[in-house]
Formats: sequence, structure tokens, C-alpha cells
Amino acid sequence: MDSRHQNPSHPSQRFDAATAFESLPDAYLILNRRFEIVLANARYLELMGQSLSDLLGKSIFDVNQFGPAEQREARRAWLGSALRELSVGEAKWSPLFRYEMPGFRRGDGGKDGESNGDVPRYWKIKASLLGAHQGQGGQIALRVSEVTEGMSNYERDQRERAKLRSQAQLRLLLADEAKAQLREHQERFHLALAFSQLGAWELDPATGVIECTDQCKSNLGLDATSVLTEQRLLEEIVHPDDRDRVRDAMHQGLASHEHFDVDYRVGWASGAIRWILVRGVGRFSSDNTLSSVIGFTLDITARKEVELEQREIAASEKRAREHSERLAMAMDHFVTTVSHELRSPLSAILSWTDLLQRAADPSHITRATDVIRRNARQLSHMVDDLLDSGAIVTGKLSVNLQPVDLGALAGIIAEDMRMHAEAKGLQLIADDLTSATVLADESRMKQVVWNLVSNAVKFCPQGSVTLSVRAEGERVELSVRDTGLGLDGESLERIFERFQQFSPEGSGRVAGLGLGLWLVKNLVDLHGGTIVAESPGLGQGATFRVRLPVYR
Repeated sequence: MDSRHQNPSHPSQRFDAATAFESLPDAYLILNRRFEIVLANARYLELMGQSLSDLLGKSIFDVNQFGPAEQREARRAWLGSALRELSVGEAKWSPLFRYEMPGFRRGDGGKDGESNGDVPRYWKIKASLLGAHQGQGGQIALRVSEVTEGMSNYERDQRERAKLRSQAQLRLLLADEAKAQLREHQERFHLALAFSQLGAWELDPATGVIECTDQCKSNLGLDATSVLTEQRLLEEIVHPDDRDRVRDAMHQGLASHEHFDVDYRVGWASGAIRWILVRGVGRFSSDNTLSSVIGFTLDITARKEVELEQREIAASEKRAREHSERLAMAMDHFVTTVSHELRSPLSAILSWTDLLQRAADPSHITRATDVIRRNARQLSHMVDDLLDSGAIVTGKLSVNLQPVDLGALAGIIAEDMRMHAEAKGLQLIADDLTSATVLADESRMKQVVWNLVSNAVKFCPQGSVTLSVRAEGERVELSVRDTGLGLDGESLERIFERFQQFSPEGSGRVAGLGLGLWLVKNLVDLHGGTIVAESPGLGQGATFRVRLPVYR
């Protein structure tokens, strides 16, 4: 190591190897073949905080015994292996070694060598075998490099990276938790919607497309794959009678920037009619442009049916009250009418009876008997009507059905009524009386025809009364048409009610109990037939049509 090398460019100048060794920027140790320290440069002594006298002659395995036993054993194992296997010109690098070495304060006002506690320091060692000199085995050079700062930077970077990874993982974890919570809230929301049968929807005004949940489509009677648009909703799905009402409700709500709600009917593919309640509100952009319409649907069929049923019950109760009031009024009128109708013929009978007792003139006797007979017959008809009405109300009136020629029966009634009609100045026409057999009680059918013809004569001040019988397929129609006072719409609806009498204002009072047409209606029903009243209006006459099954 103390040899000198001459510089070829300066033959007279000698090379000082010891000075060069001391000046090396890296820390070096020189070992002999017994692995004893024979030299250490200044940089090594500075790194280790030791003096050369502390090291010379000592085995490399005995110096720098810092740190835990496992660290010292790892260092000893590598040195033993590397130093014994070195070849000339070969260099071996050690793995990274960690020493728990005493720390020293420098440059902070403290003294060199003053311990600052054990601190971790990191080293790498390069072992090289120097060439043999003067026949002796080569020495070993150990280059000792401290990489603590690099390791500190590396560990700091690793910590930072770990921190960043932890933060990223934390953010990812928080994001996953937030997504999980969102999914849970969405599932709960959809579950709540499904449980309550609420369907959510959103309308895009630009395209008219309605995005809606499966429950919404189910409410409207659509399958999950159906495409829904505003046009399809309003022109196909909503019931035709409700479409204008739905459009108006939506337009008014959007125009006023308020929510709207309206119920309507939809027809399902199964044919069922369902009631749907829709509520919605418009969403507007900053320039007041409608950006979307959102809302929900709810199937309210059960509630609506109850509501309609209650409404119908209320209307029925109202009609029943009105009917009861009409019946009460009609009964009062009936009592008054009966009193008057009975009093008139009775008074006539009594008056002519008194006259018979006082007068011996035969002409007076004949006239008196005619009047008594006519009024007695009128009283008999009234009593019969009253008795028949009581039998009908109690369900005791029966009919004996036999084949009857309705045309012939009508002809007989026409002849019986002709004199009475002509006496009033009316023309009784009975030219169209087709022979047609029906299954009927002859006496009751005569009562029906008699009441209809006499009623027509009664309410026809002038003109004509036409009686006809025609066979029409499986039915036989008997009609009585007059050119008399006629009926208005309200009268047509109530013409067959008991105790009802109708006469236009100014026409005067018409005699009768108000039972005739009611009796006719019930007698026709007992024969399995129907009767209808028709009139173009007041002053334009009326027509009554009786239809009975033809007898085969």
C-alpha cells in the first residue's frame, strides 16, 4: 500500500498512495487475509465516529457490533461467505444492512461523539480482492456506503404512497359504502313504491317519451317492455270520456307552475276497467322553459268503486225520497180526486133519485134512469180500478191465459167506444186491425185496450184517435194514437206511475183516478209484454204501443 507510481508525464514526481487513499470520498477499509483491519481512510472513520487506533488489528467480524442480534448475524454471515469466496478482480455487493447505531449531534452546538440515542442507519458493502504483492496473498478492500438518506427518502416515499393508497382505499371504501347505501335506499324506495302500488314516471317534453317504473306500467295495464309516450297515453290508454279532462288538468297545472292531479279510467287487455290517479309537477329551467314533468300513478279502483257506489247510493236515496214525496203528494191528490170523482156520480144519482120520487112524467123517468145507469157504471169502473190496484200491490192479481185474437178484441172495443168518441166530435179510426193471436186473459186484455182508447178520447179535445193491431215477427203490436194534448219529457218518464195525472196548463181538469195507465202497465207485464209511450211534445198528440208475444 506504500508503493509509489510515477506519472509518465512527470517522471520526476512520485505518486503518494497514502494521501490518495485518505482523500477518497468513499469510506474504505483494508483487510488482510485473516480479515483483520490494516487500514481505514478518513471518510470511514468519520462515518463510524471512530479513530484508527480503535480499529487496527481487529477482525472485521468484531467491529461495529451495533443493532439487534439478528442484524449482526446477517452481517457476519454475508461477510464470512463473501470474503472467503473472493477472486482477484472480483467484487461482491452486499444486501442492504441496517444498523441500530448510536446517533451523534453535529452542527447544532453539541459536541462530537455526544450520543443522541440509537437511530437506524442503512449500509451497503462492496468487497474486492486486491492483486497479490511480492508473493503474498492479496488484501481485501471493503467499500462501505451509507444509504440511510436514500432509504429514508425511499421509506418516506413508501409511507407517502402507503398513505395515498390508504386514502385512495378509504375514498374507495367510502364510495362503495355510499353506493351501497344508495342502492339500499333505492331498493327501499322501490319496495315502498311496489308495496303502495305507486308508479313513478317522467315525461320528456321534447320527445314526448315517458320513462316509468314497472309498477307504473302495471297500473296502466302495460307489460314491462312496452314503450309509453304522451300521445299513446292520451289517445289510446286513457278512456275516451276522460281524455279532455286529463289534458285540461295537465295544461292548467303546468301553466300555473303548480302540481296537478286527476283520476281517469283505463282499459286493461283483460277487459277490466281500472281507475288511475295521476299526480305530476313540471320542472323548469332557469329561463322558465319546461324541462321535464315528473309524477306518480296510483291504482285507486277499489276506492273509486266504493266512492261511486256511495254516490249511487246517495243518488238512489235522493231518488227514493223524491219518489216518496211524489207518492205522498200523489196520494193526497188521489184522496182529493177520489173524493171528487165519487161525489160527482153519487150526487147525480141522488139528485135524479129525488127527482123520480117527485115527478110522474115518463120522460123524466127515462132520462133519470139513463143518468143513474151512466153514473153507476162510472162508479163501478172506479171501484174495479181501486180493487185491481189493491190486488196488484199485494200480488194477488192473477191472469187466466188463453189464445185470444187481439185484432178481433180491439175491434169490439172500438165499436163500444165509437159512439162516445163521436159524441165528443172525434173520429175513431180502426181500419188496420190484423188478426193476430196472443196468449192472454181476455177480460184483462179488454181492460187494457179499453183504458188506452178511453184515455186517448179523454185527452183529445179534437181530431182523431187511431187504433191498430199488427203482427211483427214474433211480436204483436197494438197501438193507440191520438192528436190530442201530447206529453212533455218529464210526463213521459212518469206516465205509468200510480196516481199520476197529466194535463197541460189551461186545459182544465180531466176526470179520473190516475190509475188507468198504471193498471195497463202492470197488466201488460203480467202477460209478458211491454208498453211504451211516445209524444213529439205538448199539443202534438201521443202514441201508446203494447207489444205481446205472438201465440204459435
